[in-house]
Amino acid sequence: MKVCILSGRYPVTQFNSPINHKLYADKFGYKYIHCNYPTKAKNPYLNKIHYILSYIDDYDYIIWIDDDAFFLDFEKDFMKYVPKGNSFMSVCKSPNFKELKTFISSGQFILKSNKVSKKFLETILNTELNLVKKWWRDDLGYFSDGDQDIMIYLFHTNREFKDKLDLYDYKKFNSRCENFFEKDVHKPFIIHFTGRGPTKLKNLYVVQRKLNLHASLVSDPILNSYGIAIQDFYGNDRSINKKRTILILIKRKLQQWLKG
Repeated sequence: MKVCILSGRYPVTQFNSPINHKLYADKFGYKYIHCNYPTKAKNPYLNKIHYILSYIDDYDYIIWIDDDAFFLDFEKDFMKYVPKGNSFMSVCKSPNFKELKTFISSGQFILKSNKVSKKFLETILNTELNLVKKWWRDDLGYFSDGDQDIMIYLFHTNREFKDKLDLYDYKKFNSRCENFFEKDVHKPFIIHFTGRGPTKLKNLYVVQRKLNLHASLVSDPILNSYGIAIQDFYGNDRSINKKRTILILIKRKLQQWLKG
């Protein structure tokens, strides 16, 4: 069984998640590929669909994980959630404690490499987002203007893809930073930092500081085995995160100014 963990984004990520994803892939003997190149997608959220299509024929399963999501439990195999029966995709629901909810979270999922999944990806790229927006129902939650919305649309309207989705509770592999210390507390397998850039970086720092982990959120013994420098205390990374947050804010203000 050939499994590939695929992640990345364009423009390139602000996070140290590629270290996390690569080391997790090594633990279970999976291939890891990081993509940080542009495609011809007009919507940046659709870059990952192009990335997956580039490799889907080479593997039995593709595990996609966003650049703002991290594996935390290196003893747990993600393939535990492999699509069953006629299903071609395994994905999580949105957290139920959040006010802002979505029907699914496309931040991390397992895709079975077959004709149906390949057609699903191709159909995503050929579906107009404006059409999805006009069809959208309030009970489906927040409209994110990306691949996630098109996936939801296709799972609800297309006979080829209906009833071929394994949908899991968010706690299985879509936990959030609040789940460590505040709400619906549990031990996360995967933690997904959502929201705007500065919010993500702030929440990452909170988790990193409280767990005293490297910015990749990988434990010291594993990092040490790769020759990656470790520290007794990782709180000093806060200054780096602050600088990144300031740069993101400046960039956003400049883009708004240029647009008038």
